[in-house]
Amino acid sequence: MIQSLLWLCLSTLLTVAGFAGALPAAATVMEKQGMSAGVIGVITSFVYAGVLCMAPFQLRLAKRFGAVVTYQMGKVSSACGFTGLAFAHHEAMWSLATLCIGLGAGLTWPVTDSLVAAFAPEDKKGSWMGLFQTGMGAAFALGPFIASVVKPDAMFITAAITGLVTSLPLLGRRVEMQRDASAPKEGLWEVLRMAPELPVLGFIGGFFENGTHTAITLSALALSWKESAAIALAGVIGAGAFVIQYPVGKLADTRGAHRIIVITLLVMIASCLPLPMGHTVPWLLWVIAFVWGAAGGCLYTLAMTGMAQRFSGARVMTATTIMVMSYTVGGISGPAVAGYAVEWSPLIGPMVLFIVASLLGLMRRRPGSQVSCPSSDCG
Repeated sequence: MIQSLLWLCLSTLLTVAGFAGALPAAATVMEKQGMSAGVIGVITSFVYAGVLCMAPFQLRLAKRFGAVVTYQMGKVSSACGFTGLAFAHHEAMWSLATLCIGLGAGLTWPVTDSLVAAFAPEDKKGSWMGLFQTGMGAAFALGPFIASVVKPDAMFITAAITGLVTSLPLLGRRVEMQRDASAPKEGLWEVLRMAPELPVLGFIGGFFENGTHTAITLSALALSWKESAAIALAGVIGAGAFVIQYPVGKLADTRGAHRIIVITLLVMIASCLPLPMGHTVPWLLWVIAFVWGAAGGCLYTLAMTGMAQRFSGARVMTATTIMVMSYTVGGISGPAVAGYAVEWSPLIGPMVLFIVASLLGLMRRRPGSQVSCPSSDCG
């Protein structure tokens, strides 16, 4: 099982790198075609609309066909979407292509997260989730940097080919991989009732991670940055997520998450305050992008670790589906709202937006509502 899980994680990470590079590249092409920042943000959000539409069906598909077959269905759908980006010339084509990418991600993403959570040792759930999310951060950082040095069409085709080729080693592993997916499970509402606060963290993490990617790229373009530099800023967000995932996950194995979450949201607020200075001090945007990535990644890792700690067996896949759906709602909202915030004001708009989102996160966190911890050292 471990060997199959490693192959699946590697395949997912390489596909995510293509995804992370293709979307910023698509934003620059759409901007060249004369689309407004708001429209670009909405089209980008169709990726997460696709995830939200497909995620509820992932449970049934995994039970009927097995995790690997379901996973590879998602790979094919995303590859079709990446290929479509290379031929898109108007809003409808861009929207359809990004939707196909999202539909594929709605199958591959929950399968990977749930199997990592299910097979991690009980006392190392946070470490395993943090390690996998570290890989995700690396992939999100690598993709935009690749896109900054190759032409957009080359990025789109490379993402499509990579997604298909990296899933080939998983052929023939269906029986081994479908074990957890085909087990009895509780319904979505029952699992949600048992842990109602964790999807809130998923939403906020999705809003930050995806909204900040769009905001920082479009803000840099609005300030007349070169396209390559604007795309690379999105990569710095991924680098921030890369650095924070494992330490936070390891800490969550022994301590409660509430204090860490509050500190993270306060750091997010503090990082937004100097954003208007980006007009005169451009290097600040690089620092802010890094902190934004770290904050968003921290919240999502804590939420996923909490799900892994609370649930076992087949319920992990149900719980992961809830997390993916809540993260996706944040992912849909983030780019769309961020696009219009940048259109209103390239720097003040995102500053106000993410400060308000952080304050709402602090308000939604009730004292004593913590991610469960298996250790008596939780505090």
